[in-house]
Amino acid sequence: MHLKVLGTRAKIEASAEAYKNHSGYLIDDKILLDLGESDFLEEKHEAIIFTHFHPDHAYFVFDKVIFKSETPHYGPEEHFLAPELLLISDIFKVGDYTITPYPVIHSLNVKSFAYLVEKGNKKVFFTGDVALIGKAVLKNLPKVDLIVTEATFIEEGGCINRKGDSIYGHTDVPDLIRFLKPYTQKILLSHYGEWFYKDIPKAIERLNKIETEDLKVIPAYDGLVIII
Repeated sequence: MHLKVLGTRAKIEASAEAYKNHSGYLIDDKILLDLGESDFLEEKHEAIIFTHFHPDHAYFVFDKVIFKSETPHYGPEEHFLAPELLLISDIFKVGDYTITPYPVIHSLNVKSFAYLVEKGNKKVFFTGDVALIGKAVLKNLPKVDLIVTEATFIEEGGCINRKGDSIYGHTDVPDLIRFLKPYTQKILLSHYGEWFYKDIPKAIERLNKIETEDLKVIPAYDGLVIII
């Protein structure tokens, strides 16, 4: 299995050539996971899967245009701009790939799924954007070859908002690493927020320092290809 990072930018203004595209990943020229830019559709693919319908993960939400594609496309909830969307409710197959959805908390008004993508004995877990991954969810996650997660906020506390008993927003990178480390020896960080663009070399150095003897940390950039 190989993974191509198509985009690494969160919902902020573009300011660096190697990190200009919004979120998207391509698995084996078969599956597009998130569609932060319409240009991603030019990549060879056989299915499209959305983690959630925020505009940096689904470009047509920002453009307010109807998304139609002959390619089967899947998501966690209905969206009026994607009338042909196939709803995900359980484990499903795309060719030789098994995709397992994991509910995560990110937004008050938008449903979000993380996904475990398996082919043969290879396993990759994509968290999408995350305010919280419940313990009950994580206990069902097997050991995986790679976890792909967000790096919107680096400082402790991230951007966690509260409304009544609900929380929403983005968990900070150190907390995400702590939650996810028991399940892998390799984590790829993407979906960078403003902190990253203020001084990119220092930001990459800061992410590299998170690496330990038993955990490899990979700061992503647009176009990065990883063999799994």
